[in-house]
Amino acid sequence: MELSKYIKSESVELNRSAIHFADYNPRKLSDESRKTLKRGIKKFGLVGGIVVNKRTGLTVVSGHQRLSVMDELQKFPDNDYRIRVDVIDVDEQQEKELNILMNNPNAQGTWDFDALARIVPDIDWKDAGLTDADLNMIGVDYLLQTEEENSIADALSDMMVPVSEQKEADKAAKQLERAEKVAHMKEVKHQVKENAQKQAENMDAYVMLSFDTYEAKAAFCERFGYEPDMKFIKGEVFDEQVERID
Repeated sequence: MELSKYIKSESVELNRSAIHFADYNPRKLSDESRKTLKRGIKKFGLVGGIVVNKRTGLTVVSGHQRLSVMDELQKFPDNDYRIRVDVIDVDEQQEKELNILMNNPNAQGTWDFDALARIVPDIDWKDAGLTDADLNMIGVDYLLQTEEENSIADALSDMMVPVSEQKEADKAAKQLERAEKVAHMKEVKHQVKENAQKQAENMDAYVMLSFDTYEAKAAFCERFGYEPDMKFIKGEVFDEQVERID
């Protein structure tokens, strides 16, 4: 039987130093994702081809992240190890198009969450590259996969009840203390404001009289029983004089 006409690559073995990364590669890998990929390669090996383009000097088209993890594991460049790659022969434009296509989620499938949920209990989901967030999304409670685990989890939950209750009590106490401090500060501010208002009122509790001549001033003072040379008269004394006149 002849090979399919759609097979455009050739699998060959090369020294790692013979191939190089594409400097335009738009893909990136977070530290957490890199740890997941490294964990998978250490467990399963390098499964799936790394694609390089012969026409541009064996530039990596697909597999940059896997190759970078392999370099770390093999201690490249100190160790120039042998690696199997799939070689293609295309121009630079097609190379870039393939670089995007082979890593583009739009050209890949999506999860059937129901089917995935049925598989998860049978596998080590971390080795499969799944995360806690993935399991929550597909509705899998990975902590409760067996009856025994259910029992243990329930027991742990019961043991944690007093701790949770104490934490809630401590939280409520702190909130109450905070509320009391806020209320006290509000009361202090209110008292300060009232005192300031009273001081302002007291500062206005005086009147200044001006006379055109000393004789006019003396006549006024004699009218109310004061010495003509007095410069200041207490309000209480003035009130008593007015009452006697009335």
